[in-house]
Amino acid sequence: MGATKDKNKRRVRTASKTKLTNKRVPRRRNKSKSIRFLLILFVLIYLPALWKWIFHGNIETDIIHTDILEIKIKSEGVFIREETAVQSPQDGIVIPKVDQGERIPNKFDFAVVVDKDSKRILNEIENLEKNIIRQFAENNPEILSGNSDFRNKVQNEVNKLTDIAVNKSFSAIADVKSSLERLLYQRNREIFESEGNRLYLENKKKELELLREKINETATTIESTFSGIVVWGEDFADEKYNHTNIDKLTIDDLQAVENTKPKKVAAGSEQSFEIAKDQVFARLINNEISWYVCAINRKDSDKLKTGDNISLKVDGIKELIPCTVESIETFEDKCKVIVSFNRFVEKTVHLRHVKADLIVESIEGLKIPQRSLTNINIYDNTADIYLVRFNRAVKKRVQIIAEQDTFVIIDKLPDSKETDPVRVFDIYVVNPLNIEEGQVID
Repeated sequence: MGATKDKNKRRVRTASKTKLTNKRVPRRRNKSKSIRFLLILFVLIYLPALWKWIFHGNIETDIIHTDILEIKIKSEGVFIREETAVQSPQDGIVIPKVDQGERIPNKFDFAVVVDKDSKRILNEIENLEKNIIRQFAENNPEILSGNSDFRNKVQNEVNKLTDIAVNKSFSAIADVKSSLERLLYQRNREIFESEGNRLYLENKKKELELLREKINETATTIESTFSGIVVWGEDFADEKYNHTNIDKLTIDDLQAVENTKPKKVAAGSEQSFEIAKDQVFARLINNEISWYVCAINRKDSDKLKTGDNISLKVDGIKELIPCTVESIETFEDKCKVIVSFNRFVEKTVHLRHVKADLIVESIEGLKIPQRSLTNINIYDNTADIYLVRFNRAVKKRVQIIAEQDTFVIIDKLPDSKETDPVRVFDIYVVNPLNIEEGQVID
């Protein structure tokens, strides 16, 4: 009897557990369904926002401005000039009478050569000049300090050093140095030529003139054979770079040569230096015309034709040099181009091998980065641009007028009848990747 009661109790407990388990299963299922529902709801609500944040957030825009785009061709070549080497007639000392790069007329005395025994007298002249300037400065400080024109000219030359540092055109430092020396020389001339009111200064000046007359007794005058530009230095061009051999130059002749900088032996007037007989100490350059003979890629040659007026852009020279294309000759994958110019010749006299840009054309228009265009058609030069109108992306088809490097000039399609085409001061999307028309852009 007792055993039967225990069995009944176990059956009741088992039944109770089964009922509890059966009740918990639906609850768990209901809970899982709720979690899945919340996850689906979260995805539906927040995924589009997340997608937009990842792919469309921080969209860069800019304003369309008008600007100039230079269509240019990279080149490598040499400057060719009509130049004459000036040799010393004897062993001795050269005394320049003009500055580096100065223009002189025909039959002009631009230097004298004296024998080496005159070096002592030259040193006396130099020391005497310094003594005169020092004494003048000590006794007339108001004249030197009040010369605002001289100070301004010196400051202008010093300011050029900033541009030289920015552009890294350190070869131009010599020109600044020469200009400063020329200014000092002109200032010193004014001191020597001024009428002093002190007897000792006049006596020093007379002593200086006597020394100069003594130098002139043994001096040989160097006279120009034509009007041109004087360049001091012993560097003289290889015969193959003579202007009469322009047509014979090959592509290899036009390649830049490393470590071939000209050796300057003087920077300006009154700076004497020793010289040997028959040694070249200067060049006289015809400033009426010069040539730039260069090599360009053959694919760029269709941008040029004989007779074109173009500009030459050389590192270290601020000015664009106007040129005329004289000839174009094809060599396999390269072309030899000869251009002539008659302006800014003096800016190039210290250069031989250079890398420069031939600026074929300067086009003004709506200038934007090339990467801001999509669906570019290379056959009719059209593309799409995304403008921002009322905070929404609007796609416009435009005409590509010109392109160079990473920039393009665009305009509306020539046959477009749009009442609201692309125009200056429009806001555009800089990087249109993943942009869709009508998309909201804040």
